[in-house]
Amino acid sequence: MSADWRRISELFEGALDQPPENRAAWLAAQPDDPAVRAEVERMLVAHERADGVLDRPVLAPTDAGMLPHLSRALAERYEIEREIGHGGMATVYLARERKHDRLVVLKVLKPDIAAALGAHRFLTEVHVAARLSHPHILGFIDSGEADGLLYYVMPWVGGETLRELLHREGRLQPRAAMAYLCDLAAALRYAHRAGIIHRDLKPENILCVGGHAYLLDFGIAKLRDAPVIRGFTTGTGMAIGTLGYMAPEQASGEPVDHRADIYAWGVLAREMLTGEGPLDIASGLASLPSAIPAEIAALITASLARNPADRPAEAARIVDAFDRWHARGSPIGSGAPALSARRSLPWVAAIAIVAAGFLLTARSDEAPAALAAATTDSAPALRGMPVAVAALENETGDTALSAWGRLAGDWITQGLLETGLVTVVPWPYSLQASERWAARRAAGESADHVATIHEETGAGTVVTGSYYLIGDRLRAQVAITDAATGQLVAAPPPVEAPRDSFDAALRLLRERTMGALAVRTSERLASFPDLTERPPTFAAYRAFDRGISAHLAQDYARAAQAFLDAFERDTTFVVALIYAGYALWNESEFARADSLLATAALHSEELSEYHVLITDHMRAHLAGDGERALRVVRRATEIAPASRAPYHLAVTALMLNRPREARSALTAVNPDRGALRDWPSYWTQLAHAHHLLGDHASELQAAQEMARRHASLRVAHALQVRALAAVGNVAAVDSLMREAAPLPPDTYWSQGAAMVIAAEELRAHGFGAQSDRYFDRAVSWLANQLAREPGHRSHRDWMGLALYGSGRWRDAAPYFESLAADFPDWIDYRGYVALVRARAGNRAAAARLLGETPSHAAGRHTAYRARVAAISGDTTAALALLSQSLRHGIAGLAWLHASAWPDFEPVRESETYARLLGGPAD
Repeated sequence: MSADWRRISELFEGALDQPPENRAAWLAAQPDDPAVRAEVERMLVAHERADGVLDRPVLAPTDAGMLPHLSRALAERYEIEREIGHGGMATVYLARERKHDRLVVLKVLKPDIAAALGAHRFLTEVHVAARLSHPHILGFIDSGEADGLLYYVMPWVGGETLRELLHREGRLQPRAAMAYLCDLAAALRYAHRAGIIHRDLKPENILCVGGHAYLLDFGIAKLRDAPVIRGFTTGTGMAIGTLGYMAPEQASGEPVDHRADIYAWGVLAREMLTGEGPLDIASGLASLPSAIPAEIAALITASLARNPADRPAEAARIVDAFDRWHARGSPIGSGAPALSARRSLPWVAAIAIVAAGFLLTARSDEAPAALAAATTDSAPALRGMPVAVAALENETGDTALSAWGRLAGDWITQGLLETGLVTVVPWPYSLQASERWAARRAAGESADHVATIHEETGAGTVVTGSYYLIGDRLRAQVAITDAATGQLVAAPPPVEAPRDSFDAALRLLRERTMGALAVRTSERLASFPDLTERPPTFAAYRAFDRGISAHLAQDYARAAQAFLDAFERDTTFVVALIYAGYALWNESEFARADSLLATAALHSEELSEYHVLITDHMRAHLAGDGERALRVVRRATEIAPASRAPYHLAVTALMLNRPREARSALTAVNPDRGALRDWPSYWTQLAHAHHLLGDHASELQAAQEMARRHASLRVAHALQVRALAAVGNVAAVDSLMREAAPLPPDTYWSQGAAMVIAAEELRAHGFGAQSDRYFDRAVSWLANQLAREPGHRSHRDWMGLALYGSGRWRDAAPYFESLAADFPDWIDYRGYVALVRARAGNRAAAARLLGETPSHAAGRHTAYRARVAAISGDTTAALALLSQSLRHGIAGLAWLHASAWPDFEPVRESETYARLLGGPAD
């Protein structure tokens, strides 16, 4: 929505808030352009007409006919599933968006409200929602009119309202309440800084999902810089809001500002923490739990002050208090210990979720050498140096504002120098070239601005721009152009500010220009679609770059903090949330990871289609829906065949036992170009695909190629051992073992690990005698290592597998029990303890050990349940569970048929088992 229309909308709403007889005089008194006032006058006339475009009653004044009518009108775009709520102005429906195959929420203005009161408040809500993009404000997707029905679209995130939660719980535990209050304060800080006052903060307008709060329903929100209308009323003396949550000045119809929202936040805090309703004001805050930090308790008390001047001056003060509390060691958000890698890796490590191109392993031998791109086509890189910044063109018509253009050029030039990333034409020379171009244009010459700067300064890249006056606001934008080709390199989002504070907007424009150029000078980031099309500020870019470096160093806690810092510095930079989610996943903080990815999904309009799909792909796996993950990543591959998507497709297909599809995806891309250049895991996944297809000669070739290219990665040795053992080539296996004997033993893919792999594969392929020999060698080698370092996690892990594989179940139990105690969130350790219990005849104990199925490891967990059922003789349940686990997707599936060989003995001869694990399902 342009700034002039924004002003028209504000004036229109302000006029409607006046008694009808006062509207003309009120409008005439506004200091606006006559053309703007004339447009508002026309809208007011239309508003008074019975057949006005905003007010025509297209339906009967009830909801009765709205659902079928809406379903027909939106049939091509949405499938309406059911009504999920209604209020005084609108009805809310759950629908499925056909284009992206996702659930959304449609909020539809009731036709009788449109007929009686007009649509202006609903349109204002649409306007406000479209302006907001924050992790804890429910996002805005689209809006429109369907055969006379006005609607807008929001994402569907499930959850429940805070009102429903309070009704069920009475009062909340301090930890949960503090998390919600922190989220709400952050949302208010963002909205207030955007000039928006919510005015109706209450439990019904707060959604609780995954331990986080989301603010919604801006139906009576007000732009803070709009004309101050007494009471913001719908009619004379009629205050808007909800009794009990309205600030005293709001309830009495007085003018309000953002401190009315802070009052409502205090009421919510009191209600959440004490269970006392908003109207129970007599008891004060005496019952506030003692666990609440004194600083935050004082802020809650101050928020409830009757005088706005006595409340916290802004929501940022509340957020800062929470930040200080977190810094002192708050338990909120604390997660489980980090996981380390093993053969059936944590899911992200196994499928290498790389939204923008790096493998998210956890302490794996396959740490990536460099970050690769994930994009449809490479965005224009910054090739031409130096960079020249022209003076911005004054398009306001007011020569008194011309100095802003020169100031902007000077500031941006200085900012680019400060980055140290590009060479820059000194500002006096760029200014001189700009003035020569202006003189030529004034003389009637047809001179190109970029070409003139290039000719005068020799610049390879030129930054040009302009600024406009729209009402009482200035709007500025720049374009970055390759001077040699004339190709647009980048166009950062425009900035806008009131005329008297335009310097703040220019500083933001400088930051965005610096960020846009920084992205294109970074080999790691230049081809990210979301960074090139929507560059972050330079401060956010630097934080993001630190996060990537930390992630590649596998310092996931530091990476997550850096990514969140990047988003905090630029809340339009949604990609940073995705990366923070990945980093937290590798820290085993699955709930926080899911929350951030869910938040990113709410702001899909800030992402390219590729990253929307990649986010959905990750969330599908987190939800244990492997088949949906496959459908989504297929689409990502279609639109971005040169990206990482084919690799993601291959890994997901392998988890679902679709090795042919995986192999096709991998062999369709060139591992020596683009996103997969120097990417060792390409060869790992290709070897897995060949292995599951029974093509062990090709499997060996892939493993050998990996060893040739990445000699330091020990996993290449293990993959070669597996391929040779599958065909019974014991002599070649022994030769590999002798070659690797001098290598350091303290690694996950050690000599002992290779021996266990050889033993399992030999047994699974009918070479039982040789298998026993390798199991014995593995136990002896691992025992020697553990005598030297008894607590070594990887050696304990492989020792347990060696003993279990050789049939010494009871001897294996202590290793897995100790590992499960040390790493309680690691499903494989509990899984093997459960298998030992099942072999001892205690299936109930095995089930208790496994516990509930975690969605983030649903495939592996269900596979252990299948193994327990098979050991217990329940072959029907075993096969059903195995089938179910494959629908979830099993990380490490390429190893399962060999490691689980003895457990599935009762079902191995069945046709169902042969179809599920005996060969490729696709």
